[in-house]
Amino acid sequence: MAIVVVNPNPVFDRTIVVERLVPGTVMRTLEVEVTAGGKGVNVARALRALQVPATFIAPVGRDDGQRYERLLAEEGADVEAFDVSGFVRIASIYRESTSDRVTVVNDAGHLLPEAEWDAFVEFAADRVQSKDLVLVMGSLPAGLPADAAARLVRACHARGARVILDTAPTWLASAMSAHPDLVAPNIHEAHAAVTSSATSVFDDSTVDDARARAQAMELADRCAEKTTRMVCVTAGSAGVAFSSGDERGWIDAPSVDVVSAVGAGDSFVAGLAARWHHDMESGRDVDWPAAVGFGVACASTSCEVVRAGGVERSRALHIAAEMGVAEVEAVGAR
Repeated sequence: MAIVVVNPNPVFDRTIVVERLVPGTVMRTLEVEVTAGGKGVNVARALRALQVPATFIAPVGRDDGQRYERLLAEEGADVEAFDVSGFVRIASIYRESTSDRVTVVNDAGHLLPEAEWDAFVEFAADRVQSKDLVLVMGSLPAGLPADAAARLVRACHARGARVILDTAPTWLASAMSAHPDLVAPNIHEAHAAVTSSATSVFDDSTVDDARARAQAMELADRCAEKTTRMVCVTAGSAGVAFSSGDERGWIDAPSVDVVSAVGAGDSFVAGLAARWHHDMESGRDVDWPAAVGFGVACASTSCEVVRAGGVERSRALHIAAEMGVAEVEAVGAR
């Protein structure tokens, strides 16, 4: 009964600190850090911080795959890489030293042949066992058909695993028909998935907390109708809506001093998965309010540090306890 994190579209995160980001000018950096990135990397990083073991699986472009795998190994990740053609894309993360603004520009990356994707799906499914919790995190490589994520979900289900899916709207809309056990889009992704709208810019500043709560709850209900499973819609500083049709609710996000919100949604999934896994190992059904609540606590502490997925376990447990999350100390305990 393990946790397996699948990261379909790896990326090098290039975090660039500048005094101010001024379009149309020439600037010098104050600091640059390159790390292995991707939503799955952030989730695996947060799970390690929570002392919850997880295996990380990804298709890694052979042009610079050794560097990517080395960066993961240096973090202590348990990696099973699948060799594919091409290169690992780059995400440019601009942090402004004079404000709390963070701007992220994600490359589309290498066009992956469909046959290589299908081979990776088989590779990943072969490493999944019955009752495992599989976290499929992030976008898919460019050039794949809309049902590519659905194929991965079905392959994992065929092994008897349960699947959490957090992917881009392009693949989420189709993948919901494969009935993943939980989907966790943000409010913009959920809206795009249910309306079939296309957007390349997600700006949380355009929605205030009151409107975000109402919209997130409506979108969670609409997505739950499509998946017939649990849906969590994250709404930034407002909180998280969850709905399965039968069970629904809202968890407020606590107020914290935000350094960077990049990867907060990934830390949310890590916390939720850690609590879900704890309930499974205890032989009981998942306590959804507690799982979502612990996810929110992990997302909140992630916002207090620069690195995406940089959860501090003691801080997450403290926030969760203040929120009234049940049995919080048991998660990740050894």
